[in-house]
Amino acid sequence: MQRFILALLALSLGTSVQAGTSGEASSRSVVESVYTLFAVGDTEGLAGLMAPDIVWNEAEGNPYADLNPYIGPEAVMSGLMARLVSEWEDISVTPHEYVSEGGRVVVFGRYKETWKATGKELDIPFVHSWMVQDGKLVAFQQYTDTAALVATMNDPSASGDVTQSHVGALRQVALVPANRSLVRPEDGVMLADGTLLIADQVHGLVALSPDGAKRPFGDFKSAGHIHEPPARSAGPNGVALEPGGMHVLVADVLTGAIYRVNSQTEQVVRIHQHEFGVNSVRRDRSGAVWFTQSTENNGPHSEARMFAAVDEKPMDGALFRLSPTNDHEPFPELRRMDSGLDFANGLAIDEKRGYLYVAETMADRIIGYRLSVPTGRLSNRRVISRVPTPDNIELDAAGRLWVASPIANALLVVDPESGEWSTAFHPQTEEHDQLMVEWRRRAQSGEPRLELFGPDMWSPLPGLVTGMILTTEGGPIYLTGLGDALVQLTNSE
Repeated sequence: MQRFILALLALSLGTSVQAGTSGEASSRSVVESVYTLFAVGDTEGLAGLMAPDIVWNEAEGNPYADLNPYIGPEAVMSGLMARLVSEWEDISVTPHEYVSEGGRVVVFGRYKETWKATGKELDIPFVHSWMVQDGKLVAFQQYTDTAALVATMNDPSASGDVTQSHVGALRQVALVPANRSLVRPEDGVMLADGTLLIADQVHGLVALSPDGAKRPFGDFKSAGHIHEPPARSAGPNGVALEPGGMHVLVADVLTGAIYRVNSQTEQVVRIHQHEFGVNSVRRDRSGAVWFTQSTENNGPHSEARMFAAVDEKPMDGALFRLSPTNDHEPFPELRRMDSGLDFANGLAIDEKRGYLYVAETMADRIIGYRLSVPTGRLSNRRVISRVPTPDNIELDAAGRLWVASPIANALLVVDPESGEWSTAFHPQTEEHDQLMVEWRRRAQSGEPRLELFGPDMWSPLPGLVTGMILTTEGGPIYLTGLGDALVQLTNSE
């Protein structure tokens, strides 16, 4: 029925191109080239057919619609096509019929491809609606059998294991705590007994016990934590367990303080005071402490200065290392390890593989470095993956990076070896889709984007997504953010 309706729609636009104008012939020729170039794997040629501001939409319900709309050739090629060719093989996109009028070209055809994870084949019809202007593709809308597509991608019955996550792989089951009493729960960790330690703007840290009880954790005030807005605002932000799991590090993105908390005695010590806000902090097994500076924000207007970096792009983000020291002794040396970053954010260390990763939020990418833990030397700096606005990042047992994307309102999973990434959770809404169109348009034009921040960016979640807490294998995952509660996720199965 859907194909019949779409056919009527397409036919209502006009007759086939052979009976039309030369302009229609030119538009059809451009669209025909798309399928020819895709068939031979000419990605550069395919990107060259696209207008700089092409608006590309995958079908509603398609797992790859998680980043709709894709704006511009780079977004289409790296955000969509790269994922397709990494996850499918023997891809055939065969057009059978073209219907056109002016710059509109509607194509009927079939997809045939094999899902790499299981070896299961997919054979479904499609309808593609293209708009062509001045010989360039300016818009694309896909229609296809998304139910069959999702079933193929989520079917574990064939050979092999499904190793990547997609929209629908995780689902929301609860807000924690139920009374939504958290204050800026930007990040957190889980202790061995199941207690969640969550960043809290008022107290520094709060503890959420498995039975749902909440209480302040540690005496942050004695260590210098003061939150008395508007005169003085604190911003507990990145929270990380040290190797061994005894101590917890807390970074303050507004004041620049780094706190170390004993998870058994709840003793809080401020171990370093940076001149600007500290976003994320980690300790390696040598005892060195690594942290990121998003921008040069401090003083009474620190928060405003931090968010202004979204529009101003001062490129003053940086990565620092505090040399190892014994407990309760000053760090002997602070070194700037990298600079000129576009809002340096989340930080992760993979000592087993010898890598350190930094999320560069406003550059839409994750940077990786080879790391020598004993010496602290970084080398072979490269872009690990290009993903939308990466915030906090966490390593799982398999060495994958879990990435919170506040602007995409999504939880992503990145393979650092290949750079391939997929979506584990994304509550798609029409309002957010529209906002993303405007966000990407402004990104290309250089117009201010900060004013787009609002409920449409994170609804139906309680606030802007900034991080996640990975628990035991098979256990729940908690989304953290700038709202008043955590979002508990579990497998859809």
